[in-house]
Amino acid sequence: MSDSIETRRRSTRLSKGSLRRIIDKAIGHYGLVIVVIVIVAIFSALRPDTYMTASNLLSIATAQSVTALLALAIIGVLVVGEFDLSFTTVFGIVQVLVIGFMTEGGMAWPVACLIGLAVGVTTGIANTILTIGLNVSSFVATLGMSTILGGIAVGYSGGTILTGNLSPTFSALAQLAPLSIEMPIWYVLVVAGFLYVLLEFTATGRHMRAVGGNRAAAELAGISVWRATLVAFVIAGLISALAAIISGSQLGSGQAVIAAGYLLPAYAAAFLGATTITPGRFNVWGTLVGVYLLGAGVAGLQQLGFAPWVQDLFNGAVLLLAVTVSRFMTRVRAGEAAGR
Repeated sequence: MSDSIETRRRSTRLSKGSLRRIIDKAIGHYGLVIVVIVIVAIFSALRPDTYMTASNLLSIATAQSVTALLALAIIGVLVVGEFDLSFTTVFGIVQVLVIGFMTEGGMAWPVACLIGLAVGVTTGIANTILTIGLNVSSFVATLGMSTILGGIAVGYSGGTILTGNLSPTFSALAQLAPLSIEMPIWYVLVVAGFLYVLLEFTATGRHMRAVGGNRAAAELAGISVWRATLVAFVIAGLISALAAIISGSQLGSGQAVIAAGYLLPAYAAAFLGATTITPGRFNVWGTLVGVYLLGAGVAGLQQLGFAPWVQDLFNGAVLLLAVTVSRFMTRVRAGEAAGR
């Protein structure tokens, strides 16, 4: 009799422990998703007529599409353990070049877009040469590259907004809405799917994570640090250029000065992403959750009538929180791996 009672007690303790582990794992992996839901619920309660509508939620996703693309652009660079400060400047210069080539140079839109994409790829190659070939800190190398590209962009545009008659086909790149969903959202999903497959299911992705995890060990294992870093920086340049083309199609104009405003939100989203879905690792779907959290928060603050500086305060605070939690989760993950 006593044995059966003890067995039941032991079973109860085990079930409680298992439930606790399940809850802890769910919060650890999907805590940020819960935060997004809470934020949406709060602003919906404060602005029930305007916030919690399908059109507003889709509008947030569309408005954040450029930020999402730029955040996705830098994931690879962060995965290999480097830093990129030039991706937003690539965005700025490609936007003014593409719009300028079409409106002032009379260039066909496909040619202008290809040149813009080539600028992004070339910048990625240059960043790799500086970082790996010449052993310059990626922070310094990309900061210098950003300054150079920013100067060229302002010089080409004269510091003004470039606009003019654009091809209807070019405008349609971002203004169509298949299945009532704006095209920029579709671009984000396609790019996210590509990066997810690359990072999670290919040898290149595994090599990139190995380089970021332990560069010396990766080299000893025969992994090319040069190749992994090149892939990361080229992807960053290419996706940033794509974001510029999409943004140019949305706005119908090119302006270099808007690029700097994306640097903080993109990094905030990327570091937020490292706290969810796969905690301690920069990952695609977590980054998109981070982007939507920022977008949902900013949209709610706008609807409540807060001043623009409050939005900057929100983004900055979220970035600091994201970096702190991301580093904590990385240490926890490393500790769990060492304990196995």
